[in-house]
Amino acid sequence: MQVSHLVSLGASLATLALAAPGIAADAAGEDPAALRAALRELRAEYESRIRQLEARIDALEAETADEGEEAAASSAPASVETPTDEADSVAEAFDRARAISETFQPATESHVIAARFAESQIRERMEEVLANYIDITGYVRAGYGRNDAGGPQTAFKAPGAGSKYRLGNEAETYAEITFAKSFFARDAFALDPRAERSSPSGPVAHWQARVAFNNPYSDFLDAGSTGVSLPEAWASIGNVVAAQPELKFWAGNRFYRRHDIHVSDFYFYNMSGGGGGFEDLELSFGKLAFAWIGWGSRSLVASSPDPDPENQAGFSKHNWDLRFYDVPLPFGTGEFGLTVTTTQSGLDPDGNKAEDAAGFALSFIHTRAGFISEDGVNKFSLQYGRGPGITFTSGFERITVDGVTFIRADEDDFWRVRLTESFVANLSDRFSLGPVLVYELTDYGRFDGKVAWLSAGVRPIIHFNNYLSLAFEGGVDWVDDELREIDGSLYKFTIAPQVSLGGRFMSRPVLRGFVTYSRWSDAFVGEVGGPDYVEDDDGLTLGVQMEAWW
Repeated sequence: MQVSHLVSLGASLATLALAAPGIAADAAGEDPAALRAALRELRAEYESRIRQLEARIDALEAETADEGEEAAASSAPASVETPTDEADSVAEAFDRARAISETFQPATESHVIAARFAESQIRERMEEVLANYIDITGYVRAGYGRNDAGGPQTAFKAPGAGSKYRLGNEAETYAEITFAKSFFARDAFALDPRAERSSPSGPVAHWQARVAFNNPYSDFLDAGSTGVSLPEAWASIGNVVAAQPELKFWAGNRFYRRHDIHVSDFYFYNMSGGGGGFEDLELSFGKLAFAWIGWGSRSLVASSPDPDPENQAGFSKHNWDLRFYDVPLPFGTGEFGLTVTTTQSGLDPDGNKAEDAAGFALSFIHTRAGFISEDGVNKFSLQYGRGPGITFTSGFERITVDGVTFIRADEDDFWRVRLTESFVANLSDRFSLGPVLVYELTDYGRFDGKVAWLSAGVRPIIHFNNYLSLAFEGGVDWVDDELREIDGSLYKFTIAPQVSLGGRFMSRPVLRGFVTYSRWSDAFVGEVGGPDYVEDDDGLTLGVQMEAWW
């Protein structure tokens, strides 16, 4: 709404500019006294308009300087006739518009929850309004590293583990750029500061697209090895049901209500994909969302351990996802998820077809924002899946055997249970912490047996001041895979001096140098670190990295 306000300021100036020639034309041919009278009239009108415009600008600047103060339009019993009151109401109307726009992007990921705290303390400046007319957000990490074997940096990850500890262990340039825009009907917000309305009077639409880039350090800056994708392209419309102004309907391809562990970059509940549904249906005890989300791919049909790369067919997976969230619970809020899922395949060149499968997944996530510090976030999750629901994602589970990766054809009796506990928080102005605990047990039935994964780690950061810090990260992943007959552990430790804008755990942008050392069991030799470590049981990398999000 502040963009419209700026347009109105410009229109006022344009009106004055257009009025001047008209007055001069009317005065032409009259005596000097009449011309002087016309000039005085024009000057008075011009000065009056200028004073009003200056008052509006002063009011907006005063509003900007008042950091952390919530908009109080609905409670200020002031007259709407003065320029200052009009400016206040315009700013407050924009605050409502921005708050509603943010509801289209649920704050379920850790860094988003933390960022909301920082944003809540800064009043929007006029230039930010213009910059965010089309919201441009993103994430990027880039740098370079080497390993002690003489090759480019490689990542150390235990075979069979669902994630790896990321500090000093990300061997690629990765970026996401997101473009989003919200559309409001004309006159959607009241300009009366006494108005109690907190939602627009008409429908609100939201459009969003995300472009992702990935380039491994092993093919540094090689255009042919740079992957480009469009993981998000979706639209949503809300405020179309009078009794449910927050209710939104959506369709497209999107990141859907993801939950993550930041330190290990592990998205333990991630139903992102293509489809549609609704969300933010207000209930007496929280909110409700329902979505149909699908995924498609091509893969081998043959079962392990004898995959044939030539036997490929199309696979499809359908997920019906029901969520209850923002449910008040002791010490935070809860989210309860039920996903019913099916998988099917087409025929391969030999006429073979994978078995159809059906399953489900149950998930519970407890989130506590403001944990220990105001920007701290704690998440606990407990999940159980059966059949193709064991992935807790909209996609497929894949397995690599003898260097060949293919979709594991899920069977109805497969099951998985997973527990996670993690948080990030500043314990003081000089120390922040991010611990992680994950346990997962999967039963792949009579053919592939059980796979157990246990992960434990922590990232402590010493903040010397608001800009300089020293980060450490240590973690261990233990995997016991009956099918592959491997039972072992991988240990990883990193030390990283950092420079960042802010003395918080999540302060970004950050520049860091790092040294990472990893050691793994004999059972993992040949499966960790790539070709440079094919015969080794330990490795070391060093490098530099920048990381930013906005």
